[in-house]
Amino acid sequence: MIAYSADSHIVEPAELFGPLERKYGERAPRIVNDPDWGDFLVTPGVTGREAYSPRYAGVAVGRQGIAGARLDDPEVVERIKRGYAGLRKGIVDPVERLKEQDLDGVGLEVLYPSMYFRIFGLPDTEVLLEAFRSYNDWLAGYMSQSPGRLLGMALLPMQEPASAAAELERALKLGFKGGCIPSSAPGGRPYHDPAYDRIWALAQEAGFPLSMHIFTGAHEGVTGLAGLDAITSYASSDTVIQITIVDLICQGVAHRFPGLKFVCAEWNTGWLAHWLERLDHAFYRSRSAALKELDLLPSEYWRRQFYATFEHDRVGVMTRDMIGVNTLMWGNDFPHHDSIWPNARRVLDEIFEGVPEDDRQAMTAGNMAALYGLG
Repeated sequence: MIAYSADSHIVEPAELFGPLERKYGERAPRIVNDPDWGDFLVTPGVTGREAYSPRYAGVAVGRQGIAGARLDDPEVVERIKRGYAGLRKGIVDPVERLKEQDLDGVGLEVLYPSMYFRIFGLPDTEVLLEAFRSYNDWLAGYMSQSPGRLLGMALLPMQEPASAAAELERALKLGFKGGCIPSSAPGGRPYHDPAYDRIWALAQEAGFPLSMHIFTGAHEGVTGLAGLDAITSYASSDTVIQITIVDLICQGVAHRFPGLKFVCAEWNTGWLAHWLERLDHAFYRSRSAALKELDLLPSEYWRRQFYATFEHDRVGVMTRDMIGVNTLMWGNDFPHHDSIWPNARRVLDEIFEGVPEDDRQAMTAGNMAALYGLG
């Protein structure tokens, strides 16, 4: 069995951050080392911390590469403390990564960032623009070393729409087939604002899907839910993407750009069937709150233009017909600790038990191939 992962990750190397620190100093996101807890990414002005180092509020590098491991295992904790030195070769080297794919039965991966999620909310726009440009250059080189099996997502700095449009044009020239935008629009400028229309038009014309990954909030910290504890913000994170979807649909972006595709990455899907039903009912109850030109129900815009990825999500699979089979794409989340690697075959057999083979094939490969024009 060969599946495609619509949601996997790279772990950004330390050398990606060095030039930013040399140019911007303490304004820049940078790698620091805690002698007791390993390597961390510190991002100035971005709230939220991980419960490791008492010295640094930031992302633990080692934690980004523990797929298949348990956080309550002392050996895993020691591996996290080693930082970059504790990462498997298949996480760092794009050629070695193919062996990790083969082990999991995965033929191709869509690649999102790991530590760069925090940079989406960087308040220093000048540094943000430079960070996204350098990331896209680096990622283009990374995926070129294993062509055909690594599909990277370019990062677009929506805080400055003109710069985001220019970076989208550059990403197309670099060979990217899709991009990633913040899961919550920059403060004060919702996505239905005409300032973004050039971006939507370019992406529609190029057949360039735009992804909104969990933990890519443009403000209020990495989760987009400021002031909440880690359990509450994680369990309630779907509310962030729900607000964004309502804006994109009910305020007319999907209507005005009918060929534009959006991907909601790693929010899972078990909540979608009920929520789409509730959204349609809200639309019926408060029709005047939406753009008057809309000629479809919100759920119909969803089925036409939106996609969602899932991992170990039996509920989403069971409600697939209500959500839209053609809108669902499986991902293994490698190499993060939520990943089902290297057990994809077993997990897929479990969550697709009793599901027709055509539906399984669509949700584990076909939908993704069609979306990104993979043939």
